[in-house]
Amino acid sequence: MKKLLHLAPLALAIAASSASAQSTEDTLDRMQQQLDSMQQQLNAAKNDRVRFNGFFSTGVARASNDAGYAGITEDTNVADLSLIALQGTFDVTEKSQAVLQLVGRGADDWDPEIEWAYLSHRPTNNLQLRAGKMRLPMFMYSDSLEVGYSQPWARPPQSVYGPITIKSYVGADATYTLNLDNSALTTQVFTGFTDEEGDTSQVEFRNTVGLTLSWTDYVWTLRGVAATAEATVDATRLAAIAAANGLQLVPGQSVLAEEARGNFYGIGLGYDNGIWQIISEVTRAELDGKFADTDSAYISVGRRFGSLTPYAVIGWIESQDDDERTGAFLAQGSPTPVPAVPESILNTRRNEYSLGVRWDITPGVAIKGDVTHVTGFDNAAGGLNPAFVLTSDDDSTNVYTVKLDAAF
Repeated sequence: MKKLLHLAPLALAIAASSASAQSTEDTLDRMQQQLDSMQQQLNAAKNDRVRFNGFFSTGVARASNDAGYAGITEDTNVADLSLIALQGTFDVTEKSQAVLQLVGRGADDWDPEIEWAYLSHRPTNNLQLRAGKMRLPMFMYSDSLEVGYSQPWARPPQSVYGPITIKSYVGADATYTLNLDNSALTTQVFTGFTDEEGDTSQVEFRNTVGLTLSWTDYVWTLRGVAATAEATVDATRLAAIAAANGLQLVPGQSVLAEEARGNFYGIGLGYDNGIWQIISEVTRAELDGKFADTDSAYISVGRRFGSLTPYAVIGWIESQDDDERTGAFLAQGSPTPVPAVPESILNTRRNEYSLGVRWDITPGVAIKGDVTHVTGFDNAAGGLNPAFVLTSDDDSTNVYTVKLDAAF
């Protein structure tokens, strides 16, 4: 009995030691679980700071002749409708972000090009400052110009979106949003420069300054824009088109404007109640010199039936200074204008009518079909193929398009 009494403290000590060890092990397990949880939270926060998204388009288009509306001819075209883009958004701080967008276009052999590369900062919830390479905010769909999935049409109406071939600029902007009762008023000021090769010319904008003002109650949207710049236009590519038709410009005469004042004005109206979608834009582009001053407009009406959205678009464009372009460009080596390209090659006039349908086959993927009839461009080759327009009696063309758009 005494031995048992002597052994009892030892047994209690062993039990206590065993319990202490178990408690320490449990504590270590809990600490490890907490550390794992903290590490997961840190990893999640790190992953949230980097986000990627993108968009993709492809399709086929063909025209009834070689008038060249939207660059489309009798040859079936796939590459010009195909592109893929990847956009990364990186949170530098809680209020600052870096955005990079790479776009590869089928027409350019899929060579990736930096379309966006800018840093943004929000000093307050209402004010955003950006600097870098961005889209020129000329139109209602400027920021999503190549994101076909975000648009109801197979292509943006060319009457308005076609004349301004420059899409991006390098500079800075400031955007302020004033939240009202059930609506918002947004003001954007931008400035910068650009130097890009358009469809028929090399265009350079310097000292660009602009202002946009938009109001929305999330059903109705009203937007206005005004911009001015010093522009230089070298129509070397237009000369190449003329040369292919047996005509040549004298060296240096392809410069249509040199540091000339250019102005742009636009008004946009949108209505979308989830069933009906109405969009309209009216623009005016002015440029001193031989380059055309153009007025243009379109109205688009669409109606949603579940996943199907049929739409109709009417567009119009006309140059307003044709009387300033008389005579002809002199041919190389010729003292007379007889074999030269007529200056009316820059005149612009046409009407556009489109019928199409959008089918949202699944979230993020849409198929669109479109038929566009273009007419009234006789002797007005601006924006079209001058070799066809100036030599053909046909003053209309039909363009047929099937397109697949996706966003991810």
